Amino acid sequence: MTTLRARLTLWLWIALALVGSGSAAFVYVRAEHETQALLDYQMQQVARLVAARKADPTLPTAGSAVDPAHDPEDDLLVTVRDEAGAVRYSTDTAVPLPTPVPGFSERWIGATPYRIYGLDTGVRTVAVAQAVEVRREAAVGGALAALLPVVLLIPVLALVIGLVIRRALEPLEATIHTIAERSPLALEPLSLTSQPEDLRPLLEAMNHLIARLRESLEHERRFVGDAAHALRTPIAALQLQADVLDGCIDPAERATRLAELRAGIGRIVRLAHHLLTLAAEGEPRRVLGSTAVDVLLEEVAGLYGTMAAARGVGIELQPDADGDAPGDLGQLLLVVGNLLENALWHTPRGGVVRLRSARDATGLVLEITDEGPGLAAEELGRVFERFYRAPSAHDGGSGLGLATALAVARRLGGQLTLSNRSDRSGIVARVTLPVAAPATSAAA
Repeated sequence: MTTLRARLTLWLWIALALVGSGSAAFVYVRAEHETQALLDYQMQQVARLVAARKADPTLPTAGSAVDPAHDPEDDLLVTVRDEAGAVRYSTDTAVPLPTPVPGFSERWIGATPYRIYGLDTGVRTVAVAQAVEVRREAAVGGALAALLPVVLLIPVLALVIGLVIRRALEPLEATIHTIAERSPLALEPLSLTSQPEDLRPLLEAMNHLIARLRESLEHERRFVGDAAHALRTPIAALQLQADVLDGCIDPAERATRLAELRAGIGRIVRLAHHLLTLAAEGEPRRVLGSTAVDVLLEEVAGLYGTMAAARGVGIELQPDADGDAPGDLGQLLLVVGNLLENALWHTPRGGVVRLRSARDATGLVLEITDEGPGLAAEELGRVFERFYRAPSAHDGGSGLGLATALAVARRLGGQLTLSNRSDRSGIVARVTLPVAAPATSAAA
């Protein structure tokens, strides 16, 4: 039995059988005990009634049956003796009872065991006896009569339990049927209306799962659309550049066109890298090791040193904090490298871009400060949108650099914010990250 209904029914039937058996045993033992006590009480009453009779010379020497058709074995045997021990009365002259001891006792009379009650008044003694087998039959009969309703009730209750379980599980079966008939593309939440309270946590958990699935599918659709939008124009430009290059005869012009083609290919490669990074935005966060902050700053400054020199912009390092940032060097370069590249593009010749590390209550802080024109307030809220390019953005950008940096920072457990400088024009990019355990090979 693997279904919930079958297992629940089986265990309730087992519990009912155990409880019913215990109740039946208790009823049987109790009824038998009560019947024996009642028979003892009757014997006591008979003895007291006989003992209370006055001496009567006409007292018969033998009793007579009230109902000639009754079983003689069911009769009580009564013997009355006077103070001299002579039998004055006996219900069966052939079986006079022996002089009894006071109270109850069991004696064999002939081949039959009897239970005897003796009463001595000082004037006479009275012995009342009843066959043990008769008492046992009466007790068993009474016990079985009391037990019969319990025995009949157990299978009735088992049937009722099965019907109740079937009825109680109907909402669950209806929900299962509804889910089974849903289209694979149906992402609407399940209705909680008129559902039992016990099912609501399960349905709410399924609705959360559907919502996450809907969000994941929406992320995939958005990524496919973004990728198509982002790659369409650069690929068309590459095709055009290749066609122009194919028709070039002059070596100088051909070299120029070839350089443009290579630059376009480089932009496509960077764009594809950004897109692949954004494609993992909805995945669970994975942190690959950790990297020392001073190593990170030196590495990113070295990578972009040539670009800074070509643009006449200086890079100033201010490593004011020790510690390790979560993530390997490649992940962190995606964040800091994108921010540094933007800062170099927007800082005029002769300016300085500062890379600073610090620690505060939130953890590690990395700041990239440029001397560019800054951003309008409405643009600060949009620059992290995919493919959004501010009016001051440099040519050749894809509008994905900041979106990529933000996505990676969040996956590393941190955050990225931009703000205008308060002392002069320019932007301060602030990356906050939790402090990680020291890396074993940070720059590997």
